[in-house]
Amino acid sequence: MWQKFKTKCKAFFTNRAAIVVMVIILVTLSVILAVTFAMNRAKKTDKPAPTPDGTTQPADTKANADGSEQGEIPIYNDKPGTEDDLKDKPSDPAYLLPVSGTLSKEHDAGVQVWSATMGDYRVHLGIDIASEKDAPVLATAAGVVSKIWNDPLMGVCVALEHENNVCSIYKNLGANLSAGISEGKSVKAGQQIGVVGETANVELAEEPHLHFEMTANGLSVDPLNYFSKDAVQTLSTDTAYEDNTVKEPVSTDKKGK
Repeated sequence: MWQKFKTKCKAFFTNRAAIVVMVIILVTLSVILAVTFAMNRAKKTDKPAPTPDGTTQPADTKANADGSEQGEIPIYNDKPGTEDDLKDKPSDPAYLLPVSGTLSKEHDAGVQVWSATMGDYRVHLGIDIASEKDAPVLATAAGVVSKIWNDPLMGVCVALEHENNVCSIYKNLGANLSAGISEGKSVKAGQQIGVVGETANVELAEEPHLHFEMTANGLSVDPLNYFSKDAVQTLSTDTAYEDNTVKEPVSTDKKGK
């Protein structure tokens, strides 16, 4: 009788162990399949999705601490350039204003400007041109659309590459870009690429405007130096921001946009 009991117990635990092993195998396979599926989705290229009216919506992207997308090389460096760095700067500026309006913030890598939205001071590596919402935004010069993305802070953004290693960047655009605007497409000077929007979360407290940046040889430069004097004079200047600046050396841990 004792031998029979031992045999039954052995058979019971053997079967139970087999069931546990099968469950572990199934769970492991499920996890592997889930991870593989997620990785495959992440590897897919985020292409702008066309809308029924022919416009383009930028793909959502995740950002690194420096503002670039995860897993990608930033299209430009936020480090301000010096005169020695900017040897390709045109002697006779011939770039067009991207939008008409009021110059509400100037480019200055050494002066911290108060951000009403973020509640702090930060350098401003670009210019803000206040305008009406949905005002047309134009390509400052002929070039190629190098990148379209949805920045978590600056909203819908478009970058154009021009001659002489110059790049223009348009931020806080409307959700839908103009028809025919997609990565790799050529644009003419003055061609509409989108409209002024309110998609920049970091500037929600401000009036509708275009945040416009330019780089030369990968370094941030002042866009106003690339426009003709006549073009700059058409911008009425809002000096209210000068009352909210802190003129002090900028350390490496200061914020910028």
